[in-house]
Amino acid sequence: MTVEKKPSAYRSNAPAVDQAAQLLICLGKQNDAGTSLTTLCKEIGIHKSKGFSILNALMQYDLVTKDDMTKTYSLGPALLPLAQKAMERIDLAAVSRVHLQKLAAETNATVLLGIICHDQFFIAAKYDGNDQLSVTIRLNQSLHITHGAHGKAIFAHLNENEQSRIFDAGQLLFHGETRDLDEKELHKELAFCREYGYAVDNGRRTPGTSAVSAPVFDHHNAVAAAVVVVGTYGQERFEAFGTKAAHTAGLISSLCGARR
Repeated sequence: MTVEKKPSAYRSNAPAVDQAAQLLICLGKQNDAGTSLTTLCKEIGIHKSKGFSILNALMQYDLVTKDDMTKTYSLGPALLPLAQKAMERIDLAAVSRVHLQKLAAETNATVLLGIICHDQFFIAAKYDGNDQLSVTIRLNQSLHITHGAHGKAIFAHLNENEQSRIFDAGQLLFHGETRDLDEKELHKELAFCREYGYAVDNGRRTPGTSAVSAPVFDHHNAVAAAVVVVGTYGQERFEAFGTKAAHTAGLISSLCGARR
């Protein structure tokens, strides 16, 4: 395993700070059993005496803890409030608000942001671009992960194991009810989404309602959410709205630390 570093034109004049950051990142990628000094120093390429000194300094601030029995190191409790502050800073619904509102205004449609959790798609944000018309989906409502346009946008970017697990579960709502599934058509739609960045539902899931959706990726570059533009618009707007949704999803992904 190697510690990933973001490319930068800036060259640090404080190598000890760089090494301390790399040690913390390395600890964050290890298992719960803790990691030995030898392993840590080998991973980031520093001498054991240097690593020992840095770890001791981090321990003084409870950023790192040491198990004296096993001689292994783990992340410390002082990181918890820091992590909480970071989570508040990058709350997905909060950081995406301006972009979602702009998308709703540009499309004159309803824009949703849904977050994936346990094969459900939870509506975390909703913005109506048309005061005269709003879809009946509510904030905090949950839909199945395979439901319509967002289902295709998400499924297209899952790994093969996750795709197989969801297929084996048997609830496949891409085209309506499970019995309506057209696997050949679905494969084409997934390929389209991977190429163009968005998926489409032309009313097969909810007659009279159209939707386009684009995936949002987290800092692990894994799909974690999706942007949906839903309304009564016609197929002639799919490309324009889909492209806008993909652009918005890309901006939100960048805010979440994705690198694609």
